[in-house]
Amino acid sequence: MPQTLTSIASLRFGVHAKGLDKGPMALVQSSAITAEGTIENAYVSRTSPELVTYKDVDLLREGDVLLIGKGSTNVAAVWQGGDEDAVASSMLYVIRPDTTRVLPGYLAGYLNSRPAQAQMAAYRKVGTVAVLDRSALDQLLVPVPSIEEQQKLVRLADAAQRTRLHLTELSNAYAQLLDAVWATYPKP
Repeated sequence: MPQTLTSIASLRFGVHAKGLDKGPMALVQSSAITAEGTIENAYVSRTSPELVTYKDVDLLREGDVLLIGKGSTNVAAVWQGGDEDAVASSMLYVIRPDTTRVLPGYLAGYLNSRPAQAQMAAYRKVGTVAVLDRSALDQLLVPVPSIEEQQKLVRLADAAQRTRLHLTELSNAYAQLLDAVWATYPKP
């Protein structure tokens, strides 16, 4: 039975923060979230607590779902946690699922699905930079099967992701091989 996002998770904006090259706190910006819905730790910025106005609730927790709220795509990814304090930038929505009802991996997978993307597209405000309106997320309908079914869907999504990665690696290897063969021919 579909339920609204706000009935199964809390939702808030990330914080306004200045990114630094160094600092004791992690700052997750939209550039760290890949098109496939993963967070690339190499692209997580740094900041200093003195430069950020935040409350304890703004600190990221393992299992928080980060959703890009500004730009042409609204991709979601699960924060895996870390040994240090971390905050999300204001370009992101932080969605904290009620894990007794919905798994973070399932929720992120659903938010990246075609049905959810179609719902969000209907509420996207178009301008210089497209913005996903908060009210769209408040009303977003999410199917919530049993936890066991959610676990199966997360495993299936992980397998599909690994397959895409392997196919990309294989395609790149063939392209490199072909380039190497072409390089052996005399130049015109």
